Amino acid sequence: MFSVLSQIRKRFEYMTPVEQRIANFMLDNPTKVINMPVKDIARNSDTSDAAIVRFSKRIGLAGIKELKVELAKELHTLEKENISRVIDLEQDTHKDIFDKVFKNTIQALYNTEKIVNRKAMKEAAHLFAKSENTFIFGVGDSANVGNELEQKLHRVNINAFFTADKYLCMTRLSNAKENDVLFLITLSGKTKEVVEVVKLAKKLGVKTVILTQNHASIAKRNADIAIEITEEETNIQYMNMTSRIAQLVICDVLFFYICRELGASAYDTIIKTYDVTH
Repeated sequence: MFSVLSQIRKRFEYMTPVEQRIANFMLDNPTKVINMPVKDIARNSDTSDAAIVRFSKRIGLAGIKELKVELAKELHTLEKENISRVIDLEQDTHKDIFDKVFKNTIQALYNTEKIVNRKAMKEAAHLFAKSENTFIFGVGDSANVGNELEQKLHRVNINAFFTADKYLCMTRLSNAKENDVLFLITLSGKTKEVVEVVKLAKKLGVKTVILTQNHASIAKRNADIAIEITEEETNIQYMNMTSRIAQLVICDVLFFYICRELGASAYDTIIKTYDVTH
């Protein structure tokens, strides 16, 4: 189930004043919005019909009709399950924690599935498959995701080089060939090291693909292709638990897209690698 309310709350600080008026009205009146004509939503939020449609797309949906459908599903589920997504280590039982971790993770995957741009992923896979070298950069929790992707790409004989070291990444970029690609993995898109690396890549003309959350950031503005996941953490935002799972799943899908670009040779290489290592 796509969470309309969660997406609005998580993206609120990145919204324009017009979008924030719409957001506030929807957060305060979710049940009313489901049955309201667009004109009434616009009037109550002091905006316009067009602004309502743009707002719906801003949170990853096709339009206001889809927003209402997803919001209705969400409200029904919340009423039925009546469970908070916030983990309380003092009050929650072991069962509560188990249920919340799983529900939060499943929610993150549902939301990411809804908003992720499949076309962007196909374009990225094409670049990777044709590149002579693929440079992967990520720091913190994103570094673990980058390291795993590097290992997967090696299985299909793609020259992938992961590093969490800014200076090593910059050195590689300075010697990049015409069709080399930089893959950046970052949640905020604002980390100092990430911003410096993506700006250098742009200056040098190196194609850049970024995997990040779906809000505005300096890194995303400087990248050629953006693959976006949703921002899902509740009170565990500093641990990036659900976001990490979403990153890993997107990288898995991207890997298979790359295999499809490579054709039958990819499967043969995977089998050969398996035979050698087992």
